[in-house]
Amino acid sequence: MPSNNSKYSEETRERTAKFILESRKSATSVAEEMGTDKNTVCCWVRDFRRKNHLSSYAEVKVLKQATRRVDKEINKKLKARGKQIVELEEEEEILKKSLRIFTQPL
Repeated sequence: MPSNNSKYSEETRERTAKFILESRKSATSVAEEMGTDKNTVCCWVRDFRRKNHLSSYAEVKVLKQATRRVDKEINKKLKARGKQIVELEEEEEILKKSLRIFTQPL
């Protein structure tokens, strides 16, 4: 919790944290622009996340990694299915041709 003698108002802390989360800028770069200690700004972001029941940075990072892993697996399966579809379409064409040959009158 912020101390009573903080030189930044609650509104400033919240706006800064919200800006960081929405702009996806790093807390460090924003802190440098403001001339504030990076740990202070990181605490503002952490407190804002907690207050608004948002996922922490670590949780977001884990979710992104899991999503990438799942996406890779899905793409791999789609590629395999695509190959299988092409093979089945070729097989179907061969069967159609052979059916035409065998159903022709002598």
